[in-house]
Amino acid sequence: MLKKINKIPAGTMIIPLFAAAILNTFCPWLLRIGSYSKALVSDDGLRIMMLLTLLFTGTQMRFSDIPEALKRGGSHVLFKYLSGAGAYIIIFHYFGYKGILGTCSLAILCALTNNNGSLYMGLAQSYGDHADLVARPMFNLNSGPMLSLLTVGISGSSSISWEEYMTILIPLLVGILLSSIDKDIKEATKYGNALILPVMGFVLGASIDLSKIIAAGFSGIFLFIMVLLITGPVALIVDRVLLKRPGYGGMATVSVAGNTIAVPAMIGQIVPQFAPYVKLATVQISCAAVLSAILCPFIVQWFAKRYGCPKYEENFGKGRNNLAC
Repeated sequence: MLKKINKIPAGTMIIPLFAAAILNTFCPWLLRIGSYSKALVSDDGLRIMMLLTLLFTGTQMRFSDIPEALKRGGSHVLFKYLSGAGAYIIIFHYFGYKGILGTCSLAILCALTNNNGSLYMGLAQSYGDHADLVARPMFNLNSGPMLSLLTVGISGSSSISWEEYMTILIPLLVGILLSSIDKDIKEATKYGNALILPVMGFVLGASIDLSKIIAAGFSGIFLFIMVLLITGPVALIVDRVLLKRPGYGGMATVSVAGNTIAVPAMIGQIVPQFAPYVKLATVQISCAAVLSAILCPFIVQWFAKRYGCPKYEENFGKGRNNLAC
């Protein structure tokens, strides 16, 4: 069974995600039987998964990896945010809160300024190298309401405390320190993230209602297309031109995260003008997030096969590998 799942791009995360989404749509009570189940599929459960991902990422890092993590992850976060924020500002200027073609500005804002770091991690695990994996923590910077709030003119420091930044850095630094002290720890946790990804996919899927996604119709599809057309070319240029990489890593960042579904409600509480559009934005983002989970792995697979990747032979067998290293 595992061999069949591995044939699907990022399958170890995508399959559990859709299994949980189906259960949440038709029998949500089944995911919440007892305190353990409720804890697992809660926001706190997802945060624990994220913390463990950071910890195990750290155990596979060296202090000398940090500059490369900042270079790769930081470049993608910065330029994706700039392109997404710029597009939102233009759309909002001309179309206001209602947005364009039935897709409200709040949904556009959240989708374009956030990123699915978990999906990136799954794809980097399948196709990438060590530096791709250690770049993962940078994507926490545009996961949540912080950059979206900054885009609408509200200071991020007023809603995001310094403790939140520390929760990102501490498990990562602890992991680096532990593996530096004892190399056996690095070896023992080598497959830590590979084990966590299926659980993380399941937890993300437990918050998705497929019936609401179907109801979103064209507007949700249009939102996903906007993310591809606006941030996709930017991510590809950053990866191939600025970072001198093949492109698979850049395309792995072009997605809508499942946890972005919660961002409109957060913004609506802080910016009252957006409050009437929270429910609509939530449904549209849900649709775009599911489309991301389905289509982005195949897009990344195409770029990895066409332009090369570090794990080319493992995924595609012996043949041409145009990896630019």
